This record gives sequence, C-alpha cells and structure tokens, in this order.
Amino acid sequence: MATAKKETKKKTTKKSKFGWQEEIKAMLLVMRKELLQDVSQSMRSESDNSKHDIGDFYDQASNDRDRELALMLADREREKLTYVDNALKRIELGTYGICESCEEIIDKERLIAMPFTKLCLSCQEDIERE
Repeated sequence: MATAKKETKKKTTKKSKFGWQEEIKAMLLVMRKELLQDVSQSMRSESDNSKHDIGDFYDQASNDRDRELALMLADREREKLTYVDNALKRIELGTYGICESCEEIIDKERLIAMPFTKLCLSCQEDIERE
C-alpha cells in the first residue's frame, strides 16, 4: 500500500512539475496561429492597396506612409513568429525554460509573461545595460 502511494505521489509531482509547460505550449500555439493570420491579412491588405493607387500627391504620400507602417508592423509580426517557433522547438528538444546565456532555469512567471524568451531576467538585464 505504501508503494502505491509513492507511485501516485511521483506521478502527481511529475505532472505538476511539467503541467505549466503544456499551458505555455498551448499559449504559444495560439500566438502562432494569430500571428500567421495577422501576417496573412497584412499581405492581402498590401496587395489590395497596391491595386488602388489613385489620387493626388498628398493622397499618395499618405498611402505611402500607411504602407510603410503596415510593412514595419508585418516585419515585427514575422519576427515574433520566429521567436514563437523557436520556443516551440525548444519545448520539443527539452531545452525550453533554460537560459541560453547562463544555463540556469528561467522563472516560471517570466516564461508565462513572455513565453518565447530565451534569457532569464538577470541575463536580459545585463544585455540591456550594455
């Protein structure tokens, strides 16, 4: 009977230890889906806008500024998508949650707040100070 309790305790401990990673993986998958939709929408919108370039000089300048802003935002979304994909890959490899700089474990709260981070808070602060 004591053996059964030990086995149950081991399973519970293991599940609670790694259960939050499954939550983060689910968050990352949702983020990935939303980013792909946003990038796709941006590309369609840009394609539609380029078909309707009419107007005077000021309209053209305004359209160019809007297009440039949309492209900058799309670049940021693609960059974030790369971060999300890398985090998902680290989860699959078993290296997720380990700081790439000092190799210490990244706090769970930091990973929940920024699930695609590769650095612990201390290493991130060191980089930002440089």
